[in-house]
Amino acid sequence: MSVHAIYPALQQRQQFLGCDRELCQIWLLICFALGFCAGSLQTAAFCLAMFLIGFYLLRQMGKADLMLRQIFIRQLKYRPYYPAKDGLCSHGGKRYGR
Repeated sequence: MSVHAIYPALQQRQQFLGCDRELCQIWLLICFALGFCAGSLQTAAFCLAMFLIGFYLLRQMGKADLMLRQIFIRQLKYRPYYPAKDGLCSHGGKRYGR
């Protein structure tokens, strides 16, 4: 039986500045577009502050769990198939005779 090496680069999640790549780039694009279109110095300062706060939160999310975005999207996709129940051993309906 042959042994195949699994390269670490294939297992690592894509990061950009320490957080999820897509979320960070979208956040950067939103802040840049808002600051550029407004055209005033106060708005540019506000957008910079908004980017730094959002970037800090995205980094904290990336440190906690880098797959958080994918898991949340999957949870939204499967929501109709797994309805909420009131307990682990719930059978649904009324419980007569217990």
